[in-house]
Amino acid sequence: MVTRPRDCSWVPHGFENITSQDFKCASDPENDYNCIAWAAGKTDTFWWPRPLAPYHWPHGLPRHPLQVAETIPNFIAAFKTEGYRPCRSGRFSFRYEKIALYVADNGRPKHAARLLPTGVWSSKLGPDEDIEHRTLKCIEGKKYGKVRVYLKRKWPEDQTPKLLIFRSFLSKLFGRAHGKFSPIPKENPTAS
Repeated sequence: MVTRPRDCSWVPHGFENITSQDFKCASDPENDYNCIAWAAGKTDTFWWPRPLAPYHWPHGLPRHPLQVAETIPNFIAAFKTEGYRPCRSGRFSFRYEKIALYVADNGRPKHAARLLPTGVWSSKLGPDEDIEHRTLKCIEGKKYGKVRVYLKRKWPEDQTPKLLIFRSFLSKLFGRAHGKFSPIPKENPTAS
């Protein structure tokens, strides 16, 4: 457990495609889980294909050697154990939870983000804070590479958030009629 206070002022310096208006700090620093676990909805362990503790990786999937373990198919297989399957896009849908997998130029997965019910992407940044970011491109670049894979799973019938359905309705109503709809408000919406 990390004991330092929340401070995301470093984020625009750590990612070349993000500005302070593109994200909001969503949690205190936490080192009990990582981005892959966070994307899968887990906050009690690190998910990564390593044979040593404290890393968790689904049973039966390769943990080594690196050229087998740190591959797109192995990460897809790990998310499949949680009910996810590959899909075409990261577009919001009230029927599905979604994950975006970032991959470096060398083909190795580096990061995963998940789409929140509000339509905003969320990322766990190493042992640091969780952030909510407007787009997936915000954190693409040298550190995490680019999004190469999208995954989805259906919301369980009894857990489909009512807010999610309402948000989808508003997004369709206002998003198409008045340009892009963003649930992250501008800092000063009355400024011209």
